[in-house]
Amino acid sequence: MGFFSVDTLVTIAAAIFTLGILILIHELGHFLVARMVGIRVERFSIGMPPRFLAIQNKVDGLWIKLFVPWFIQRIANAQAVEFRIPRKNPKAGDTEYALSWTPFGGYVKMSGMIDESMDGDIKGKPWEFGSKKRWQQLLTIAGGVIMNSILAFLIFSAIIFVSGIDDPVDGTRVGTLLSTEERPVFPAEEAGMIENDEIVMINGQSISEWEELTGIVHDLPGETIAVEWLRDGVRYSDSIHVVKETVPTAEGTIDVGMIGIGRVVDHRDAGFFESIKYGARSTYVYGTIMARGFWSMISGQTSMDQVGGPIMIAKMAGDMARRGWLDVFYFMAVISVNLAFINILPIPGLDGGHFLIISIEGIIRRPLPLKVKLIIQQVGMLFLLGLVLFISIQDISRFF
Repeated sequence: MGFFSVDTLVTIAAAIFTLGILILIHELGHFLVARMVGIRVERFSIGMPPRFLAIQNKVDGLWIKLFVPWFIQRIANAQAVEFRIPRKNPKAGDTEYALSWTPFGGYVKMSGMIDESMDGDIKGKPWEFGSKKRWQQLLTIAGGVIMNSILAFLIFSAIIFVSGIDDPVDGTRVGTLLSTEERPVFPAEEAGMIENDEIVMINGQSISEWEELTGIVHDLPGETIAVEWLRDGVRYSDSIHVVKETVPTAEGTIDVGMIGIGRVVDHRDAGFFESIKYGARSTYVYGTIMARGFWSMISGQTSMDQVGGPIMIAKMAGDMARRGWLDVFYFMAVISVNLAFINILPIPGLDGGHFLIISIEGIIRRPLPLKVKLIIQQVGMLFLLGLVLFISIQDISRFF
């Protein structure tokens, strides 16, 4: 597959769309809460710096600034072109609204806050981040996590409202034969099983409920089982190898056996309140899975080999895009929950790192020295960059 193949371009576009929206929504959360509690937002950018367009209300009108790309700045002998649009009764605004060259996510610069820009220009003005009460600071930091959680909830709810609900049907009839990109044909299909076949016996044990069937198969990864099934009154049998698949659970990940079948379901429309309930439950479940998985990793129960980074997310986004828009948005909701959880970790450079510093200042009843905050932020950013680099190299070795 060449770099400029359709599959590659779809993967890149899906990754930019998915991660771009999630990061933009996260930054929008910080922006909205900061404005609500009276913190001055110096800049709100769609996309990541450098800027190519900036708009700001000033007392003498609406100012628009076009930034010259760095590679032609010397030729043009200018960094930006500025012009003013006169307005009646203009109202000066504190915030510069920008579009940036990198079409990916967003960026918020709050006055008096030490972030990834490492700006230490803090003057103690009443509109600065550090001058606000601690609950206002904490709420502003939490804005991004709150928005990502709300987005996930809304997407989950909307998907079930649009697509409906599949209620499982009792019995052991095969509803679907599974297929994935890594494994187009599973053992059940290889053995000749088709939809609506009724599985009646495994390893000489009669079964009548789907839970019995999956309980036996899930407990035997890598084993070969004897399966008997009925089709139009005719009994078939074969030895089927159970493949091992790693799946997420509330406790982390586990290896289970699979033969590649899904149960029969009855499809029905979902009501508004049922969709809301589903959205809330799905957001909670995926948050729990993320938390359990993280604990499993730091406690040594799960290897770092199972952790994926931006490259894995991009690949999965591309896979979802090829399956359809509903899958793309479902994946976006799952990643939104993951992004919310990751950002609350008490690591400098993340929202949780700011939580930690604000909490320490509350305990000692005084702000930490500016120099200490800058060092903490720098160390945290270096750690995060190193971690992303490590995981990205791991992703590259996994996929290429």
